[in-house]
Amino acid sequence: MYDAEIPCPGCKRRVFSLQDILYAPLDGTACCRVCGRFARLDLFSRWMISCAIALILPALLLYWELFYSGHLFVISILVILVAWRILTLLAFPILALEIVRVRTPVDRKQSVVILAILLMAAMMLDSLMASRFEPEKTAQTKHLTSNRPR
Repeated sequence: MYDAEIPCPGCKRRVFSLQDILYAPLDGTACCRVCGRFARLDLFSRWMISCAIALILPALLLYWELFYSGHLFVISILVILVAWRILTLLAFPILALEIVRVRTPVDRKQSVVILAILLMAAMMLDSLMASRFEPEKTAQTKHLTSNRPR
């Protein structure tokens, strides 16, 4: 989509393509092919994307009527991950990078494990919310029928 590349904050060469940023692991770091330093989106770029997601997410959840649903956490995680990638794609020409001084090594395999753990935790919270807030069908039928004569 974009032929432009973002310059590396270390060596100042245009190295990082859209593919490097979109396929980065969950920690958002990408390695420069020239100088070997790791970079990630700078604070302003992360802030810009996060604010857009913070504005979009409640509107989507209200539109889909998921605010009080048990599926809130699972849907929220998926919407946030997809929205982050889409907004990064749309804003790619104006994004900037910063050097990662201390990098926690998170590769793609670890990213998948972290995502699976997040989804399992979301499903557990989903089932907890469903058991607490959604009425059971047997309880509803007991309240609807009564033995008292009218």
